[in-house]
Amino acid sequence: MFSTTRRITSLALAAASLATFTGCGSANPYQGMSDQDLFRIGQQKFEEGKWGDAIRPLDRLLITFGNSELAPQARLMMADAYFNKGDLLTARSEYQRFLDRFASDPKAPVAALGNCKSLAALSPDPERDQSYTNDAIGVCRNVVVDYAGTPQGAEAADIADQMHKKLAEKEFLNAQFYLRRKLYDSAIKYYEFVVQLYSDTEYAPEALKGIYLSNTAIGYDDLAEEARQRLLESYPDSPAAQELRTDGPGS
Repeated sequence: MFSTTRRITSLALAAASLATFTGCGSANPYQGMSDQDLFRIGQQKFEEGKWGDAIRPLDRLLITFGNSELAPQARLMMADAYFNKGDLLTARSEYQRFLDRFASDPKAPVAALGNCKSLAALSPDPERDQSYTNDAIGVCRNVVVDYAGTPQGAEAADIADQMHKKLAEKEFLNAQFYLRRKLYDSAIKYYEFVVQLYSDTEYAPEALKGIYLSNTAIGYDDLAEEARQRLLESYPDSPAAQELRTDGPGS
């Protein structure tokens, strides 16, 4: 009986010790720290490239000291840390939170560009669905308008242009797919999309050449010649025009 009682007591003490140890291990490491302390730790970890370690104290700062003068800097730094970490959806969310709360802050153009860059980084290869690419174009063009004359506006314009070209490439690749399989009507449809929607890209003259080749293969010589003339008139200096310049009737 005595032995059993001692054994139960020992187990209870061991359980209590384990609970104490576990409780200590899960204690908040930032307990009692000021907003300046939390920001200093987050900034140090950020500069060291330790993105996850930077996020934790910055997040604590924003939760505990939401009205701190350091809140805008902390929010933007945390967004940048998520971006650098590759968590692009969360980064975009944090940039947007910054803009929603600190729209008049001098760093607002930086946050807006971050939003644009996050979506552009999510844009996949041209062969895949381009929903993020379309979203990036809209957001980046808004940055161009909202922050005209700033370096961020200029960079956003370049990104929007890159996304625009990616959409052109996708339609062009679709056309090439059908051309290789001798499905000429479908190829022509996608080539026309490129010419009509992306006339300002390098894919437009190549698309006109594709229309020429497709119609030639079908035997529609009049439509082929029409495409050739459009190419020579609209893009006279393009490689595609140089290639077809001597392919017309009587050449």
